[in-house]
Amino acid sequence: MLETIIFWVHPVTQGLAVLIGLLAMWQGIIRVRMLCGQKVIFPWRNHVRLGTAGLLLWTAGAYGFYVTHSYFGGTHITGIHATLAWPIMGLSILGLITGYIMNKYKKKRFWLPLIHGAGNTVLVLLVLYECWTGLELHSAFMP
Repeated sequence: MLETIIFWVHPVTQGLAVLIGLLAMWQGIIRVRMLCGQKVIFPWRNHVRLGTAGLLLWTAGAYGFYVTHSYFGGTHITGIHATLAWPIMGLSILGLITGYIMNKYKKKRFWLPLIHGAGNTVLVLLVLYECWTGLELHSAFMP
């Protein structure tokens, strides 16, 4: 019973992170539209909350390394799924840092929002592919 719960923690939390992250990304797109001159309302606080939660959950996805190491004796037995986890964690940390700076020190900027948005766009694409590889692993690893 405990083994089943442990195996489900990673996919469930990461699935939740995907939903939260996609919503934060949608709000980021609203911000880009606003910067392009469209009359839209950007939900800044909500974007920061959702973005922070999604990025922290993606970083916590490293729990998958613990599970595979604990039960199978290795961390990279899942191939590309494990390999992609490293840039996902790195980009999540980059998104957290750049987002924190922009939220804490509000001013007109060009490069930092561009780095934040581009990095998080690449991150979401990697995460979606990571979900695909995770679904392929599901039947092989779930008890």
